[in-house]
Amino acid sequence: MKRINLVLFSVLILWSCTEKNLDPTSPSLGKPGVITDVSVEATPGGAIVTYRIPNSEDILGVKAVYTITNGSTQEVSSSFYDNKLTIVGFNDMSEHTAELYVFNRALELSDPVTVTFTPLESPLSKVRKSMVIVNDFGGAQFQWANELKAPIVFDFLAADSVGQMVTRRIASSEAESMQQSIRGFMPEARKFAVVLSDQWGNYSDTITETIVPLFEEEIPKTDMSIMKLGNDASFTNWEGTDNFLIDDNTENFGHSANSSIPAPFTIDLGVEAKLSRIVMFQRFFSSLYYNWGNPKEFEVYVSATRPAQNGDWTGWTKVMDCEIIKPSGLPISDNSDEDKTVAQEGHEFAFPLDLPPARYIRIKILSTWGGTTFTHPAEIDVFGEVQ
Repeated sequence: MKRINLVLFSVLILWSCTEKNLDPTSPSLGKPGVITDVSVEATPGGAIVTYRIPNSEDILGVKAVYTITNGSTQEVSSSFYDNKLTIVGFNDMSEHTAELYVFNRALELSDPVTVTFTPLESPLSKVRKSMVIVNDFGGAQFQWANELKAPIVFDFLAADSVGQMVTRRIASSEAESMQQSIRGFMPEARKFAVVLSDQWGNYSDTITETIVPLFEEEIPKTDMSIMKLGNDASFTNWEGTDNFLIDDNTENFGHSANSSIPAPFTIDLGVEAKLSRIVMFQRFFSSLYYNWGNPKEFEVYVSATRPAQNGDWTGWTKVMDCEIIKPSGLPISDNSDEDKTVAQEGHEFAFPLDLPPARYIRIKILSTWGGTTFTHPAEIDVFGEVQ
């Protein structure tokens, strides 16, 4: 009973504190004065306003109220400890105004001070101008730059069988430069498009290109084999074997020995191919992905000619630095539904489009999700066009 009463008392205290925050924090000492010595600096998609706060003991802060490009009203504030406000959310370079109010502990507002500014080009506009759509294996590749590293959402579309544009993938990114592909199409002319948006509900126009996807197939594993170069790791340990890496079965795995990281292994495709991508599958271990010895970071190398048996790296061309990303960012002990779906579908890494044909692929696993000194990938799929 004491425990129940203690919990109830805690809840009441928290509720009381929450309710109290909605009310003025002190009696009124009179309407606040206005800010002075105001200056405005234009920034991408907004402005920074600096000012002097009135000398009054009950001032709590300053807020700005303004309307952004899409017509929505925004409000930002700063405390009395600061002397500036950052106004954001615009997607044009027209002249705008904002009303700045001083507010006190009684939640009274001063008279407004109007500032005028013309935002610099917004991050959304900059990214939209950099967007390029090119043909890729089995689909289209979208390439862009985001020099300001702003959070942007991308809605990728492709025409269906009757020409209607349908969303195929939605992604968000703050990366400085990025590329994204949508696949699964025959090498026939098709419209592909993308729409960009930001966190304030601004949208770009629809960027559309008609392209012919490159032919793509999964490289057959009937002639594929794991080569055993002199300095490659053995993946035939515990329940794993080397050949399980390329046996079209994600329920088994290859397993390197202890103290084998970095762990390289080499695949002979058995054919020369114009490579498009690889897909790395994790082992489903202890009812989880993204754990224990599952690969996290690895490098990919290629060669068109048969490599030296001693494993010398001089004959190899490094083409990718790869990292498996856990979408949710949750701790190792917890996988979201999205985490599981992404892992089950495999983690895709695209080769450069201008990469010459190759026959040999070498993967060097550098780290694992559990920080182990061994690794146990489940499967590797390779895609491209056999020459």
